[in-house]
Amino acid sequence: MNIEHPRRLLVVGRPNCDLIGLIKNLTGSRPTQDASGSIAGSIHEWHLTTPYYTADIPMWIDEIVDLDQWKAEFSKPEAREVIEALGGWIYCFNKVPPSSMESRSVIEDEARAGMEAIESVINKACGYNWEGMKLAVAMSAQTAKPASLTSSKEEMEDLCMNHGFEFIDADATGKNEFGEAQGLDRIKESVETNDWNATVGIDEDEDNAGSFADEQAQMNAELWGLKASLLSENDEDDDAEPSREDLEVDNLEGLMQQAMAIREQGADMPLEERKRFAAKAIDDLMKNV
Repeated sequence: MNIEHPRRLLVVGRPNCDLIGLIKNLTGSRPTQDASGSIAGSIHEWHLTTPYYTADIPMWIDEIVDLDQWKAEFSKPEAREVIEALGGWIYCFNKVPPSSMESRSVIEDEARAGMEAIESVINKACGYNWEGMKLAVAMSAQTAKPASLTSSKEEMEDLCMNHGFEFIDADATGKNEFGEAQGLDRIKESVETNDWNATVGIDEDEDNAGSFADEQAQMNAELWGLKASLLSENDEDDDAEPSREDLEVDNLEGLMQQAMAIREQGADMPLEERKRFAAKAIDDLMKNV
């Protein structure tokens, strides 16, 4: 069985996490980087083939520069459709070499804060009944050798479990004492066993509603990713004019309203024609930013 309109997978982490390496190791190809080398806001694809289904899972990639700002942006009503389209989250955070109790508390606090922010975003958009996969992946720094956890594996597992996440050490290999896969193999296993079928309302036509919702979420995600990327760039530009960020955000809010109008214009078109229309329209919008 081929899943035509799968739910999305969001991979998110701090800018110093090696998300590029992780995604390449999982999917076999590198995600697209912008001119600055960032992958925030990009969309990658993960082809899955299991004994039960095949699917091309769109991976939305984001970087958390400022956790409070990220949480605020993804808690806005405009982001609801993006969150609702997700069937899985992979939250990445760096391991630090064991050196002091201070470093241990820092990594635990960072992991906890990230998971709490994601929980809040999901609950605000979907309520407490969201079903999907949530993985918390501890990673070594990009230029470092595999590092040891500053906390015990059991402590990290308990911490993540308390927030509804499964803890995975990305550097682990082979199987654990229970014969279960570890590291990248466990991430792949979790993704493959997750339910990626998009939910369709009872009163909706399955084919048209699914594809239309898919296009709608895709368009919003592209614009939302672009917005997040712009916000990150503006945060790093100390010499920018004070009003520039507000102007950019207002402009992108307007673009999202235009995207809604585009969807309404194409609602009565045949499926393939609507796809072509939406693709061209969103491309034109992006060129005007």
